[in-house]
Amino acid sequence: MLTQKKSFGRLSAVINPLDYIINPLDNPWFDLSEVSIESCYASQTLPRSLRSRHWNLKTLKLKKLSFVDTDAYMWFESLKTLHLLSVRFSDDKSVQRLLSVCPKLEDLVVKRTTYVNVRIFSINVPSLRSLSIDYSWAVSRPADVHGFVIDAPSLRFLNIKDHFSNLLQFENMPKLVKANVEVDCDLSEKFIGSITSIQHISLCSKNSKIPYPSGTSFFYLEHLELCTCSQDWWNLLNRILEDAPRLQVLKLKLGNCVQCSTELMDYWNEPCSVPKCLSSHLEIFEWRHYKGTKQERKVAKYILAKASCLKVAIFSSVCIEKNLIFKKLENVDRGSKACELVFQ
Repeated sequence: MLTQKKSFGRLSAVINPLDYIINPLDNPWFDLSEVSIESCYASQTLPRSLRSRHWNLKTLKLKKLSFVDTDAYMWFESLKTLHLLSVRFSDDKSVQRLLSVCPKLEDLVVKRTTYVNVRIFSINVPSLRSLSIDYSWAVSRPADVHGFVIDAPSLRFLNIKDHFSNLLQFENMPKLVKANVEVDCDLSEKFIGSITSIQHISLCSKNSKIPYPSGTSFFYLEHLELCTCSQDWWNLLNRILEDAPRLQVLKLKLGNCVQCSTELMDYWNEPCSVPKCLSSHLEIFEWRHYKGTKQERKVAKYILAKASCLKVAIFSSVCIEKNLIFKKLENVDRGSKACELVFQ
């Protein structure tokens, strides 16, 4: 059985390997820019026309496919977008071989599950501009070394949600401007140190032992969202405030581990000098899942007092006693007379 949903320039196919007899993709008269193939983990060889060096394919989406391997005839000269959704490869090198035959690839989407037969998913694509990784669901956590190695010198947008890898290695991302990172394993200091061109970042790392090397500058950073799920989050915050002189938006959040009665952060030390971003640029400060603990109040009071350009400060809480928590912030000193204090 081969079902198709066709429109001009596109074809979507759900393949039943038991009835796989005629494939319209092997018809030389088909000239499609986008192809989607979904299988139930039966070993499939891509259609001959997809492996041709003359194929003008722009977008290829593979889902639940057991990818055998590349061959001498496979070459995606025009491919710009590739989705690998729960695709099973033969080994680590088969991933690298597939990516190596996509010389113009710009957009890569990867979804991993326990069905993906790869330990280290290496992404070495010089032309890549956008990368999205979802490894947020799996039956069990792998016992051996398991994760991603990324080397993408042209990358501008990164979105990664990974709750299972124990290895995340970022080699080269000098052009990255926006990143959303939610991971469980420790991010090496090399990650933070390699994204100095970043303008917008959302960062959540439960086991992070960063900060990064001294002397690092985030001159272009304007928007920072930082999760407060690790005990050392305040240390990273202090460092970024000091090294991001143009920061305009600061948002603190607590992801999926909201607890109203637990002091997650260690003792907070006030910076020795007021960061330039607080004295001259920060306009929006938001703290989601604010619990009002002693250390959190110290951080909140410090930012409110030192942010002389602040326009609005928003505090939201899911705690039952949030009215009492907010009351302790109502009369704190504010460095900006124009700052509006909002409680939600």
